[in-house]
Amino acid sequence: MRGRSRARDAIRRLRRDRSGATAIEYALVAGLIFLALTVGLNTYGNSAGSLFGNISTRILAVFG
Repeated sequence: MRGRSRARDAIRRLRRDRSGATAIEYALVAGLIFLALTVGLNTYGNSAGSLFGNISTRILAVFG
């Protein structure tokens, strides 16, 4: 019977322990931040590339 009591106590401790859930929440938040940065920087990079392409074309038209 002593083994069952220990097992029950261990299960109760695991159910009360929230440190794993907190770690998962932090990982999800970090993942969302990374995703937002990736999408934002990709969009910015495409816009900047287009801008510099237009500038290059105009400079070549003036001096070329």
